[in-house]
Amino acid sequence: MLLVPFQIGGEHYALPAADVLTVTQVPRLRPLSQAPAWVAGVFRYRGAVLPAVDLSLLISGRPCRALLSTRLLLVGNAEGAVPALGLLAERVTGTETVDRDALRETGVSIPGAEWLGAVAGLDRVVLQLIRWQPLATEELARLCAEVERCA
Repeated sequence: MLLVPFQIGGEHYALPAADVLTVTQVPRLRPLSQAPAWVAGVFRYRGAVLPAVDLSLLISGRPCRALLSTRLLLVGNAEGAVPALGLLAERVTGTETVDRDALRETGVSIPGAEWLGAVAGLDRVVLQLIRWQPLATEELARLCAEVERCA
């Protein structure tokens, strides 16, 4: 399985590459009032207003740093190739291939953290997969639609 890895606070995370439609530099973000704190703002992509989720703020409580390797990962369902949202992540520098059999569910369910996925033990690190789908809430889509109507 091909993954797009990144780091937050020295810990290793990844998204399935099949869910990442494109990787780009972080655009200028417009604040989104009434959104959860971990929403860094909204941006325009091919005419649509999309939310940008700050994965660092969501996971560690500190905002994503403006590093040379900080990127916006546009994720969505590959069938329609329409991004659902952007994910801000630090230290995005390439891809990693992991055998599907190496992925293990943790067996731990954390209320409010449904976005945490399976883990894989790699060379001296544990890689935690992130599920983006629970972050693409109807409420967030509604807030973005309101911005689009006003723009």
